Amino acid sequence: MEWLILILWLSIINGALGGQYVLNWMGNQPRFVGDKLIGVSPGVMTWWRELSKLTWAVIAVIIELMRGKPVKYLWPGGLSMATIVICAFTGVIENIGFFYLPRFYSPHVYAPFINIYLAFLPFFGKILFNAPIRKEHWIGIALVIIGISISRYKVTAGSELDFEAILWIVIINGCLLSQQVLNNKTVQTALPNVGPNALVVWREIWKMLFISAAIFIFPLIAEITHAHIPDSVEKERFNKEVLAKVNDQDKAYLLQYYTLTEGEYVLTQNLPVETQEMIKSINAKTDLHRFYSLFEGSIIPDNWWPILFVVAAGLTGYIYSFGFFKLSKFAAHFWVPYTNIYLAILPFVMLLFGEDVTVPQIIGAVVVTAGLMVGVSDYKRNKVVEIEKKFK
Repeated sequence: MEWLILILWLSIINGALGGQYVLNWMGNQPRFVGDKLIGVSPGVMTWWRELSKLTWAVIAVIIELMRGKPVKYLWPGGLSMATIVICAFTGVIENIGFFYLPRFYSPHVYAPFINIYLAFLPFFGKILFNAPIRKEHWIGIALVIIGISISRYKVTAGSELDFEAILWIVIINGCLLSQQVLNNKTVQTALPNVGPNALVVWREIWKMLFISAAIFIFPLIAEITHAHIPDSVEKERFNKEVLAKVNDQDKAYLLQYYTLTEGEYVLTQNLPVETQEMIKSINAKTDLHRFYSLFEGSIIPDNWWPILFVVAAGLTGYIYSFGFFKLSKFAAHFWVPYTNIYLAILPFVMLLFGEDVTVPQIIGAVVVTAGLMVGVSDYKRNKVVEIEKKFK
């Protein structure tokens, strides 16, 4: 029975995670948001996503209370709450990255690289939970690495991962690794009878606090440091990151004050304060300063289409978060690799959307998935054992 439950939840999580990738990507593509400028920053998208997840989790908790569950079982305890806070912090960072990458790349291009952390999970499981490392884990890890290497061979022109993308991939891997380990710790240290919905609610409350602080504080820092009004910008970067992402009126306005000189757009000096503020406002809507642009914009945007995709992603996000806490009673390296089987399907899904998908990417995704599935090949000889809880 435990294996049937495990396989059922893994199927649900795979569907939710795969849907999340596609919805995040669609919400960041102008052709799906009314052929307009997207106009919504990754930070604002994250805010709405977490609000959606929190809403669904609160509804689930209310249903539990109406069915007679005591209120005391909503408090996980101090130790568990500490891990939830850390998970929420890394989760916000990871989500911003998940909204940044789909703006520039199809999911099948970057998704396999976000899962490199899986190779490290068995070691953390052994150190923290004394969970055995089986030979199947080693074989699976080898296949995952080989598959990722194959998928990277001769990537489609125009889809090369730049420095910012690689940086975000490294950050997301670190965040995901910490979360899988800390999810185990959260469940291990939670007080008795505290369920997944309560843990999701607390995690989303903290995530809302962190992302709300970020979209308030970082624009202030950008304003103080004049990040959105540089004195000069390289021609190629200005054309790609600014002029291509503003309407004709704003483009004409900027070109009044930025003059092309020797391969650079140079800002006119001694401009009136009102003009400077207008230039800042226009540049802030673009990816001119890629870090600060992550947090710009009002939470009440002009274009609501991206938010609709994000809210839908929030529902799938709640489903897989519930599933992750449900399964975190088992050491992460026993089951987390199999939540990523959707990777083999992503290239075919993106083909349906008209994206350029190479044969090596398809082969790589299939090999990665084979590696993720190897660990369950010896289920008849290995019982899935729950980690020992701190509080009985």
